[in-house]
Amino acid sequence: MANLIRVIGVGPGNPEYMTPMARNLVECADILIGGERLLEVYRKSGKELYIIRNNLMDMVEFIRNRRDDCQIAVLASGDPSFYGILEYLKRYFRTTELQVVPGLSSIQLACAALCISWHDAAFYSVHGRDMEGLVELVRDNAKVIVLTDPKKTPAVIAAELVSQGVSERKVYVCENLSYNNEQIREFSLDSVPRDAGSSGCVVVIMNE
Repeated sequence: MANLIRVIGVGPGNPEYMTPMARNLVECADILIGGERLLEVYRKSGKELYIIRNNLMDMVEFIRNRRDDCQIAVLASGDPSFYGILEYLKRYFRTTELQVVPGLSSIQLACAALCISWHDAAFYSVHGRDMEGLVELVRDNAKVIVLTDPKKTPAVIAAELVSQGVSERKVYVCENLSYNNEQIREFSLDSVPRDAGSSGCVVVIMNE
């Protein structure tokens, strides 16, 4: 019988934010699959590493070929169920073949740092996705939390909102959450600098 494929949320980046369960399952795995940044800390672990780049179908075949004999853990930044790799894996594996271990998301960390609730927020991700629907979401909600990427930066998002007539919003740019160079800055919608969150971050847009 094939082993379960463990899909493990490892938190926002700093290993201190991993749950004990996630840490234990990673330690028990023979093979770790994930982005290069996530796997960097395990390079000297003696485990086999498979780096996710633009090779998702190859990854699926790799899992199919190795899961009978090996314990495989797919590592996801933040929580795998929130704009994570889980939905992709479910296209090719049954839910009974997967064990999902939640992790602390960057959104939770951003809201904690800002001392705000997130149960009343609307969520959106432009990470590898377009911005269709974001403008209306911001118009219709007092609090919108957005995951960005290096191309659709906070400045690009802010410029799009302003060009569509959205104004009078505060923008909190939360960069490198959990790392030593963590930085959280507040701007008005029309003053977000070009370099803010250029590597990907969490943006909180509020109508206060």
